Amino acid sequence: MRRLMAALALVGALIALMPAIGNAETYPNRPIKLIVPFPAGGGGDVLARLITHHMSEDLGQTVLVLNQVGAGGALAFAQGAKAEADGYTLIWSTVSLPVLAATMESLSFDPAADFTHIGGLVENPFVLVVNPNVPAKSLAELVAQAKAKPKAINLAHNGTGTLTKLALDLLQLQAGIEITEVSYRGDNFSIGDIIAGHVQGMFSNTPVALPNMASGRVRGLAVTSTKRSPSVPDLPTMAEAGVPGFEVSVWHGLSGPAKLPRPIVERLSASMKKAVAVPEVRERLKTLGVEPAFSTPEEYDALVKKELALWASVAKRAAQAGK
Repeated sequence: MRRLMAALALVGALIALMPAIGNAETYPNRPIKLIVPFPAGGGGDVLARLITHHMSEDLGQTVLVLNQVGAGGALAFAQGAKAEADGYTLIWSTVSLPVLAATMESLSFDPAADFTHIGGLVENPFVLVVNPNVPAKSLAELVAQAKAKPKAINLAHNGTGTLTKLALDLLQLQAGIEITEVSYRGDNFSIGDIIAGHVQGMFSNTPVALPNMASGRVRGLAVTSTKRSPSVPDLPTMAEAGVPGFEVSVWHGLSGPAKLPRPIVERLSASMKKAVAVPEVRERLKTLGVEPAFSTPEEYDALVKKELALWASVAKRAAQAGK
């Protein structure tokens, strides 16, 4: 009888798995929703639409971009975490996930356990940009002005729980300065106020910063990567410009809810790899100051874990310093 019951249990388990297996084999057979935690027109949104356009062609299904802003991306990640694990609701995951984990005390999801990380796509530095009328012509001059008049310099960020906020905290910690921080809902809003002269500058994503630098509406002072950006080779890194130990990388990829079936993960990963290899995509990324950085599910999962630890450490230091 025990053997019979065990056999029946095994058959039941296999039957329960059959819909998931069947769905994975035919995936995708309907449009895919991609939740993007940035406003339409923002840097992350531009990248998501560029890459998923080519993924749609490869997958044979439309990838619908749904912009879900608010709470520094927490609303978007919560939706992604709670979605059905069938591959039809994905999230454009970025460094904002570990930043949220480091800066927000209560989240409706577990940043470390509620996602299946499918793979990395691209990465880019921030650019520290200022309004052209700001007297400082270099980062060193900006730091000197901030030291001479604490809190007189006002710089924008995209809200509590965002990387732009932590980048400002890191700047103040590493440079030994105090500034006035001004919060916005996204970089397409904050960049507009910098151009208008309402705030003096910010750490801006390259897809937003570079076109405005090219038109003369903002002036770049430095990039936050360890090496100079090929898109703006004349712009120094933060370390070269006088703030050693300052490094911020903005990475982007795709994730889904936890327990996403492996065949679906592999299908999406293969499509991602094809998309970032398209010459048209690579050329467009270059103009946006973004580097292709495809990574496997395992590599992307390792990156997320590393960044969870990194930004938890930075947030703790900032809190201890009263930032």
